[in-house]
Amino acid sequence: MRLARRLGADAVVDGRDDDVAAATARFAPRGFDAALVVTGGKEVNAALRAVKKGGRVAYPNGVEPEPRVRKGVKLIAFDGVPTRRAFDSLNRLIGRKRLRVQLERTYSLGQAAAAHRELGKHHVGKVAFRMH
Repeated sequence: MRLARRLGADAVVDGRDDDVAAATARFAPRGFDAALVVTGGKEVNAALRAVKKGGRVAYPNGVEPEPRVRKGVKLIAFDGVPTRRAFDSLNRLIGRKRLRVQLERTYSLGQAAAAHRELGKHHVGKVAFRMH
């Protein structure tokens, strides 16, 4: 949650501890026009009930369980497709130092098994290995 706030989120909800539906209603009492979903589950689906009729919900293929939306809301699955244009844009951001990778934790190579176990738990940011 600290990361989301630091990155400029207007509101932050902890899906493990907060009442997601109530928090969503407080933040957007008239509902959302669109949502980007990067995880699945009952808390996500509760929040998605706040997407307005005619709204859109996008998620990358591989999110399990697949998000559920009510009738009148468009559900859009997508794959990240590496294109020359996307890489050029990414390289411009890197060149301007406008891209920051959020590392949650760094492991030694000897900790590879522990790192793999951690990936199965909730974490924000990336994990990396030290190569020395």
